[in-house]
Amino acid sequence: MRITNNYMTRNYLGNLNSSLELYNESGNRLNTGRKFSKMSENVSDGTRALTIRTQNYKNEQIQENVKKAGETLSVAESNLMSIKDIVDHIHATTVEALNTTNASAADIYATEFDAVKNQIVEFANCKYNNSFILGGTNNATAPFVIKEDGDLYFNGVNVNDIQKTEGKFIVGNTEVPYSNSVFLDIGLGMSVKNGEVDQRTAFNMSVSGLDCLGYGTSEIEYSCVDGSVKKAEAPNNIYEIIDEMSKCLKERDFDKLSGLNDKLKSSFENLVTEISDIGIRTNYLERHTSRLEDEEYVLTDIQNEIEYIKETDELVNNKSMEYSWLLTLQYGSKVLPKSLMDYVQ
Repeated sequence: MRITNNYMTRNYLGNLNSSLELYNESGNRLNTGRKFSKMSENVSDGTRALTIRTQNYKNEQIQENVKKAGETLSVAESNLMSIKDIVDHIHATTVEALNTTNASAADIYATEFDAVKNQIVEFANCKYNNSFILGGTNNATAPFVIKEDGDLYFNGVNVNDIQKTEGKFIVGNTEVPYSNSVFLDIGLGMSVKNGEVDQRTAFNMSVSGLDCLGYGTSEIEYSCVDGSVKKAEAPNNIYEIIDEMSKCLKERDFDKLSGLNDKLKSSFENLVTEISDIGIRTNYLERHTSRLEDEEYVLTDIQNEIEYIKETDELVNNKSMEYSWLLTLQYGSKVLPKSLMDYVQ
């Protein structure tokens, strides 16, 4: 086979351009820090990178949801703890009132009870991120309102008329407005069946004001000074109980006051249970957050491995490409006519 000067020239220039292209590509990788800039440069790794990015984005969104849920529960817990302190104080004060011989002191206690029961409503209407935390799905108006009749209403319904059946709050045969729970996607595969969220696949971030403060009425028994035992229908809601206790103080009905104080103690224990439940859910979110952060770390590490260069390795590769190009130039000076080499250089 005859090797001509034209063949050697074309072959050399092809190798030279190829070497220069590899050298420039290495330089671009060093400048950008990326292994490739377009999908067409590496379809396989590009596809993997898009998948990892999607998973990482979803992880970030879920972490935001978990953070929101945790902060909501924290605000709810803080306000419920304030209500707990008030109820604890009222219970202790009632014991004092029952043991005092000063009849006029009852009016002072009644005035105090009227003041603190209104504070309970303020705490029950606590907000976070423009949402009423204890109001179910009601974000527009305060869920707990004291109306002209002096009774407490939840989303427009008298709390004394509310009952709970199969996990739903009802009044008569109608479900109480906005009393449903609020569920959040925290990466458990949230799904909906028959128009309702499958509770096994989502996180219940709501705190029911009705469950915490009480609803409906029930019968109480209390002993009287004359030795008789009386029965009376009493509210289960903390606000309403304190309101009834204030009335007893004003009417000097200390026998019923004692029975209501026992009722308040029971409601206090229920409130503590609800606060404890918030603590359990908060701990769960903290553990879940830790898992999500570990997952994010792994996904980010995989993404970096696919998309980004290791600078030290690329520096070595870049030097190799540079030497290859220089050697190709040097080789050309040996095999090509000088006039052509002057042009190439």
